[in-house]
Amino acid sequence: MDAAATIQDSRIAPATYATLILTASLTAFASGLHLTLEHQQMLGWMLVAALYIMSLMENRMGLAFRVFFLALGAFISLRYVVFRTTETVFFTGPVDFVFMMLLFLSELYGITVHFLGMFVNVYRLNRTPAPLPDDTALWPTVDIFIPTYNEPDDVVFLTATACSIIDYPKDKLTVYVIDDGGTLAKQNNPDPELAWEARDRSLRLKSMCQDLGIRYLTRNYNRKAKAGNINSAFMGQSFEDVVVDDADRAVTGPDGTVSTSGELVLILDCDHVPTRDILKNTVGFFLKDPKLFLVQTPHYFLNPTPVEKNLHTAQDSPGENEMFYGAVQLGLDFWNSSFFCGSAAVLRRECLVSQGGIEGETITEDAETALGLHAKGYNSVYLNKPMISGLSPETFADFILQRSRWAQGMTQIFLLKNPLLQKGLSLKQKLCYFNSCFFWFFGVARFIFFISPFLYLCLGIRLYNASMSQIVAYALPHLLASYIISNNLFGQVRHPFFSELFETIQSFYLLPAIIAVALNPRKPSFKVTPKGVALERDFLSHLSAPFYFMLIICFFSFLFAVYRWTAYPMERDAIIVTGLWNVFNLMMLMLCLGVVWEKRQIRRFHRFKAQGLVMLGDPDSLDFMPTALFDLSLLGMGVLIPSPAPYAIGQKIAAQAKDSYGNSYTFRLRVERIFPHGGMHYIGTQFIIPDDKAMADVVGFVHGDSARFQSFARSLFNKRIGLVTGLYYLVAKSMTGTVHNIQGIWSVMRDMGEALFLRLLRRAHLAPARRYR
Repeated sequence: MDAAATIQDSRIAPATYATLILTASLTAFASGLHLTLEHQQMLGWMLVAALYIMSLMENRMGLAFRVFFLALGAFISLRYVVFRTTETVFFTGPVDFVFMMLLFLSELYGITVHFLGMFVNVYRLNRTPAPLPDDTALWPTVDIFIPTYNEPDDVVFLTATACSIIDYPKDKLTVYVIDDGGTLAKQNNPDPELAWEARDRSLRLKSMCQDLGIRYLTRNYNRKAKAGNINSAFMGQSFEDVVVDDADRAVTGPDGTVSTSGELVLILDCDHVPTRDILKNTVGFFLKDPKLFLVQTPHYFLNPTPVEKNLHTAQDSPGENEMFYGAVQLGLDFWNSSFFCGSAAVLRRECLVSQGGIEGETITEDAETALGLHAKGYNSVYLNKPMISGLSPETFADFILQRSRWAQGMTQIFLLKNPLLQKGLSLKQKLCYFNSCFFWFFGVARFIFFISPFLYLCLGIRLYNASMSQIVAYALPHLLASYIISNNLFGQVRHPFFSELFETIQSFYLLPAIIAVALNPRKPSFKVTPKGVALERDFLSHLSAPFYFMLIICFFSFLFAVYRWTAYPMERDAIIVTGLWNVFNLMMLMLCLGVVWEKRQIRRFHRFKAQGLVMLGDPDSLDFMPTALFDLSLLGMGVLIPSPAPYAIGQKIAAQAKDSYGNSYTFRLRVERIFPHGGMHYIGTQFIIPDDKAMADVVGFVHGDSARFQSFARSLFNKRIGLVTGLYYLVAKSMTGTVHNIQGIWSVMRDMGEALFLRLLRRAHLAPARRYR
């Protein structure tokens, strides 16, 4: 697809709309046809088999074939919805009916999200970078904003350094660190210690910006969190400006306010390190489309999320964010609905001015801003090329904090600015935004799904009235069809059952967060996600209690299942179904237990896999030998050389390398470790960085090459696995996670026991040193 292609292209849109409307109409009509149970069983399983065979022909799927494939899956699910609505929902008692309806509505929610996902991903627009004109005088001016609040200095320094070496004309580029941790209000805090911390932070960041030749900005008051911070820089509201270079594009007014003036604005979270080519790959889109307000790029993370780290899945499966950035955003882009994700995005100043800057009514100001600008008729672009390297939250608690903010913010948008009611949006955009908001209610549905077996097995509440033959005819084909469709749509970026894991692990915490927003949509406040946190030891997360409680409920459900099996033989079909349901819940819980046992993580700068040629040699010699680059971090590089290793630990060596742009680098290194690795020798080295120029070279080589990140991201793709393999993989991980959790709990109990024993000895005046004399 051409870089300038859009959904409005007449070669695509009419055929797509006509196919979708016709297929949807036929599917909806046929799903209501009445069949006998035997005929439904035959039809359901034949269609599932056909769906599976079609899924194996993915490489041959054109748009029409893909629509038919999705419609077939939707037909199977709609047959289940009709059956579920007409034959299983009836009044058997007030308590039964309440929980019956909760489960029924949760199922309808899941099926609705599933259908919306099929619509969003019916086709994915995979763009290539739009070229810039040869005459750089035609290139637009760009401001880069790096908002920061309380992040460590070295995190801000890394991103600021990378911004200072971005490949773009220097007279058209200005970089700003916009600091909300050093505002005048904070510097004048009544608490002397807090005031000193704010002043000291401000001075440190000012000095850093001066050394890098960029600008430092702070404002008078902290208002409206990140959105307010960006708007203050963008709109010129009460800023203290420290001019630290010769640029004259920032205009300071007589009242001390500052107005930045770049035609485009690149916004980067302070832990999102950009590559050299981020502007060259994105700015060209704005020259092609005067109504374009946004070019969003993926958020690529060097470290795994706590879920992936603690379960050791990072090397075996795509990361959690890959489904959104590697699939969903491409589908949204096809419908001109790709939205701003808060960072790694370029926006047009003129468009932002039209709505008064970044929106701030909700705590997901990014999606809210995009919603408003799409409603004004502006366009967006998503370029699926990793051009920033960022940090995921290090701890499970920080992970939940981040996801709770996203869930609350999208729920706020749903309640305060319902996309279905937004004037100016097309129907396709309304559906896309509705899907993005509605998805975050999964915490409610997941909780209902989890407690349902317990409600029946332990409390006798009848919430699903179906026989085994009906389940075989309707429910199982629906479940299998849903998984086949999901694996076809997302199998390269999300392995089977991983969505269940990610949603289950979050649901117990998102449920109260969503309820709080429903009760008071304007109450949630923006909370910064901590980044760059080091974990000195393994420990049990303080958020683990709900999972142990639910584990007890699961085991009680099994005990009551045995009782009901003997006491109510007429209900054995229902007992089998809910028992298997409870087994699946138990497997998810065991995985959750593996997640909440936090693994030690002491690296401040994460090491990641890399490829390439590096020449190693003596600094005083011209004799260099080729080696294979194996991994990189800001602290050093690891290479593979033929054995035996010609170097010694502590030896100083030199390295020569090139990036994909043809830039040459020379580094001084110190050998830190040597060990055998697959018939080769691994040489772990540390960079020797004597000055700022050497530091900039290291940053440029390690973080500045987008081809490196794209290659690594693609290495995790195209590893689609089947449903059986996916289930087996998660069962194995659940067993491993549980064992690690038990071992961790035992070590904690042992340490507590030893500490208690020593305390008792001291109280009895029998300290070990005196006792054995």
